[in-house]
Amino acid sequence: MKLLVNSKIIELILLETKTADIINKSKDFSSSISTWGDEIYFKTPINGIKLEENARDTIDFSEIAYWVEGNSIAIGFGITPASINDEISLVSKVNIWAEFDKKIYNIDFFRSINDGNIIKLIN
Repeated sequence: MKLLVNSKIIELILLETKTADIINKSKDFSSSISTWGDEIYFKTPINGIKLEENARDTIDFSEIAYWVEGNSIAIGFGITPASINDEISLVSKVNIWAEFDKKIYNIDFFRSINDGNIIKLIN
């Protein structure tokens, strides 16, 4: 599975979760990016995802999250308005469903992504 943004491809490593299974079965789609501090997120047409038992609101750089309340995929890469100290905190609990290789995609890469950029999920 891949994300295409700003002519660059982000290779995703799927985790063994219900959320990953549902997203992996979805059709390709495009969406407009929104930002919230050092987080990008984008709406999905994917339905039926529920908050998983191990959902959390603090994530690690390289984790890809699904925000159930916003029906969105979120990638946190630094401080957000909800952060305490240096943690990557999202607005509410999310399901972690994929990762990317942080040796390839660094924080500067994600900071180059802006509100309104188009992102495409490709299965």
